[in-house]
Amino acid sequence: MFKNMASDLLGTSDIGKIIDPKDFDKTDLDDYIFHEDNEKIFFLIKAKTDEYCFTNTAFIHLDGKSAVSKKRTLYRYLYKHNPISQVLLETAGTIDRDVEIKFNLGSQIYSIDIEKSQIDKIRDLYKALFT
Repeated sequence: MFKNMASDLLGTSDIGKIIDPKDFDKTDLDDYIFHEDNEKIFFLIKAKTDEYCFTNTAFIHLDGKSAVSKKRTLYRYLYKHNPISQVLLETAGTIDRDVEIKFNLGSQIYSIDIEKSQIDKIRDLYKALFT
């Protein structure tokens, strides 16, 4: 528990990792994908408290409030009602451990921190969101 609290205080609990497609089924968000309606995952980012999923029809956010709590809230935003805009990529500085992808989804503003070692995958995500 103290390790989780320290991660929250230091801001390292929310650095995500892009999940490889072969491991999508090992995430919590996979249970909320409408596979029966041919919904497909394009990108899935998993952090200690949150999961972010970009599918062919929606952006899904499984929001954990802190690394200490198990309580989570699921948000689903259909692209047809929530257009993506203001896409930005903030690259890592010398001592940074993460890269940030920022975008607006309808009226919601998102900033997702991702391990900088995954910069190639992050560039692909940026291109997909931008187009």
